[in-house]
Amino acid sequence: MKHIKHYKIFESTSPNFPSTKEGVIEVCEKYEIENYIINDDLSIDVDGAVDLYNKKLEYLPLKFNYVDGNFNCARNKLKTLEGSPKTISGYFYCYFNELKSLEGCPQTVSGSFYCSNNKLVSLEGCPQTVGFNFGCEDNKLRDLEHFPEVNIYIQDNPVCLLIYTFIYKRETDSFLIEDFVDYEIVRNRDTVMLDRLETFIRDNDLEMPDLEDIKKHYKIIE
Repeated sequence: MKHIKHYKIFESTSPNFPSTKEGVIEVCEKYEIENYIINDDLSIDVDGAVDLYNKKLEYLPLKFNYVDGNFNCARNKLKTLEGSPKTISGYFYCYFNELKSLEGCPQTVSGSFYCSNNKLVSLEGCPQTVGFNFGCEDNKLRDLEHFPEVNIYIQDNPVCLLIYTFIYKRETDSFLIEDFVDYEIVRNRDTVMLDRLETFIRDNDLEMPDLEDIKKHYKIIE
């Protein structure tokens, strides 16, 4: 009787970036990345776009430093953006992944940044500079701390229940969003301070949101 050995399959819990220049070159060839320079830390600068769209990736395959063009890693299974370029001259697409955090994403994006349809609970780590739009629809955001001061698309997040009166009924106003954050209406991402919400609504001549809907997602302290 043959004895069958059972092997455990271990899932990677972090990126496995190449440790040699030869390894970097091999990955670049696999993903058809061209016109690049390998830096001393084995990150790469790319003169052109990077297309990693729908490659079934859980992690980015390389460390990127600068990309002179668009960077598309959308429709994968990414758990982290570690390895993303620090700066890109185009658009950054990471929508439809499994991201719970934006840590590791580019800090300067000359175009737009799209991170919709993930599992984001916070905007912490998001780019410091975005040239055009910031799209983060269909996530699990409960506050707007750390938001970039650009046009922001926030539909289908719990926080929308608190801000729809000025997000949907007016043009996106970064000053109002900044005020909303400064009033400290949301605490610990799960509690709404009703008196602060009422003051914010009154001070900005807005419509009071539906408290019953809010109670489905937040605790309310009166």
